[in-house]
Amino acid sequence: MQSPTPPNSNKSHSDNEAARPWYKEPYVWMLIAFPASTVIAGIIFISQAVTTKDSLVNDNYYKDGLAINQELAWDKKAKTNDIKGNMTFSSDEATFEVTNIRLVLPSFLKVYLSHPTLEEFDQELMLQKIPNSRLYKGLTNSTAKGRFYMRIESPEQQWRIRTDIFIETGKTLSLP
Repeated sequence: MQSPTPPNSNKSHSDNEAARPWYKEPYVWMLIAFPASTVIAGIIFISQAVTTKDSLVNDNYYKDGLAINQELAWDKKAKTNDIKGNMTFSSDEATFEVTNIRLVLPSFLKVYLSHPTLEEFDQELMLQKIPNSRLYKGLTNSTAKGRFYMRIESPEQQWRIRTDIFIETGKTLSLP
């Protein structure tokens, strides 16, 4: 006759684990979590791509390509006529002082400020010449702070200065 064995003495530790339901296993949830998080991130990225407008892409790239020669001629004319100046931004005003030019001063200048990534910060300014001076002034938006691509153009004389700038209120920037 066999001696009675105590209850659960023959069951090993692995038998207890095998009896656990699958949802109580941590490895199962870890295996489920990685693909599930990838699917959720993919849905978020696709919804952002569909609902937001890409402001960095220009729809008129063909026309821009045709106009590049004219634009390069404007840049060359600014270098040929040795056009230089100092640009200052205050909280609500932009000032451009011409320090050197071989042409008659134009009556106005157009200034384009393009933010590298955010179209809502782009600005187009019109600077009027102050009589009997080499100074041009115009109103600006006070949110223009940080890095910008700047173009100063004279549509009358067909020249243009292009540069990258970092705008700080009250700081004077020397332009080529």
